[in-house]
Amino acid sequence: MANGMSETWRRLQPLRVAPGWRIDMNSLYAVDPSPETMEWFYGSVLVSGHLAHDGLCFDVRWEPEGDPEGCYEVDFLRLAGVGRKGSPTGEPACLGTWTTRSRPALVTALEEFMFSGRQPADVKAPPAR
Repeated sequence: MANGMSETWRRLQPLRVAPGWRIDMNSLYAVDPSPETMEWFYGSVLVSGHLAHDGLCFDVRWEPEGDPEGCYEVDFLRLAGVGRKGSPTGEPACLGTWTTRSRPALVTALEEFMFSGRQPADVKAPPAR
């Protein structure tokens, strides 16, 4: 491929993925936000992953979209997982939302969540129902 897009994948942000996790969407690039790089931060989800057997998952986006002064926003969720015999393992729930402007802090938080199930200490709890 002669066009510039053929090598775009090389700019994806490296991310250690724990066993059993699946990355469903990945357009998180190793590019820091600035007015010149905002084209890399458009999309409803930048990176999303889930652990099927217990339903843990995360979705990352940049908010407000296209604003260089925005931040990464991460939703930590528990979806209804699927047990070994195909039965649901729980009710869906939002575990909280976390924000950061730091791509390295984001990567650390995602890796920690995938490997240990722990969210960052300053995650905002979901609103009470």
